[in-house]
Amino acid sequence: MPRPYTRAAGAVHRHGKDDTAPLSQTLDRARAWVAIRRPDDDSILVLHGGTLPSFELERSSCWQVVAPVNEAMLERHGLTVTTLRAAWLSEALDERLYEVALIAGAIPPGSVRHDVADLGDALASLPPDVRSAIEAGALTPASGDLQPWYVPGWLSGMTAWIDERLSEAGLRRLEPIRQIRSWGRSALFRFQTDRGVVWAKEVPATFAHEIAVTGLLADVDPGFVPPLIAVDPTAGRLLMSHVAGPLLADVSEREAWVATMSRLAEIQRVLSAERDSLAVAGVAAAPLGTLAEATPRLLADRELGRVGLEGGSDEATAAWLARHAGDLVQACLDLAAEGIPDSLEHGDLSPSQVIVGEMGPVIFDWSDASITNPFLSLASFLSEPPGIPPRTRPAVLDAYLRTWRGMIGERDLERAASLAEVVLPLHLARLYRDRILPGLEQPWEMDRVVPGLLTTLVRRLQHGTEVR
Repeated sequence: MPRPYTRAAGAVHRHGKDDTAPLSQTLDRARAWVAIRRPDDDSILVLHGGTLPSFELERSSCWQVVAPVNEAMLERHGLTVTTLRAAWLSEALDERLYEVALIAGAIPPGSVRHDVADLGDALASLPPDVRSAIEAGALTPASGDLQPWYVPGWLSGMTAWIDERLSEAGLRRLEPIRQIRSWGRSALFRFQTDRGVVWAKEVPATFAHEIAVTGLLADVDPGFVPPLIAVDPTAGRLLMSHVAGPLLADVSEREAWVATMSRLAEIQRVLSAERDSLAVAGVAAAPLGTLAEATPRLLADRELGRVGLEGGSDEATAAWLARHAGDLVQACLDLAAEGIPDSLEHGDLSPSQVIVGEMGPVIFDWSDASITNPFLSLASFLSEPPGIPPRTRPAVLDAYLRTWRGMIGERDLERAASLAEVVLPLHLARLYRDRILPGLEQPWEMDRVVPGLLTTLVRRLQHGTEVR
């Protein structure tokens, strides 16, 4: 069966989680196998000799980044394709099976089309694990109900929408759109216009609030998010201008790090009085009191934690969480008792989701956002790799807390920040259980996130950080 998504560091492009993602690990090399569909049927192109097109990725590449797949298909086989999805990944991520849709090009001589159900004997030369994945249903056509870009033919509609919105904005596309990513979180494209580089993104219904919230942030503080050209919250689509500048993760100057958290805290302060606007934008409320009630069931959910399974929590971790469930519930209640007003919480904030632009820090990818304790964003930022330079961390923490002190006075905000680091994995576990995983056609893409979060939490608490 497909290999689940794994959390790791590094964002490949600048405007979207994907965009941010916690992204999957990268390797020195990996072999990609490609199943080619035509837009009008579900058959698969099998090359002469009973195999699929394949190639080695020439550089480390997150599996969600599909531009290298499209480029290799054009260079090696003369075929213009769009990648629909990663249909299967080996456990080590060194073999990957992608499903693509043929757009143009001459079919290689001797190729034969086969129905998915008849592929077994036709693919005699494939490695056993790839064949086994196909026989287990990896290439069963996606429905597209949750990720419409997994279905051949979707790209034509997206292209038409892009060109219509560009025309309305007085822009003209100068080149074909270049597909960057395709996975359960989003479809992402980049292209040149007569006024510079533009990014296009579509997200599934479970993340549709990202579109509206990005627009709201652009109104509250222009420049805090990438400049928007068009938004369509109903369709989950947006167009945004490219922001030049390095990712914060690649910047060593302390001033950029401090400015990022000062600006975030100030905007969160403003939005704490505008929670109705966030709700109208579709951001879900996730109060800590509700999280405290849900925590015992979250920690006891063996399926969510993948207890005993590959890439999941082990029995010792599950037992530790069961013994300390009461302490973790109390951490949620203690953080709530600090009196910090709920506001917009990013959900996945890391230095790789911040561009150091000419006019200051720009934060993107708000798909995991909730209305809850804003200090959870601070906790995410402090814990996510690549980490803050050690000498910069105290200044970053002080800048964030100093901004909040101006609103809520001399509370023990250092304790609140410490509690937020404990509560954050619980908040994210609930987010994944209730919203993210049910919104994915291929839940395996991200079903290892929660086990990773909980395992990391236990290890950290066992090695010196108290639940207090």
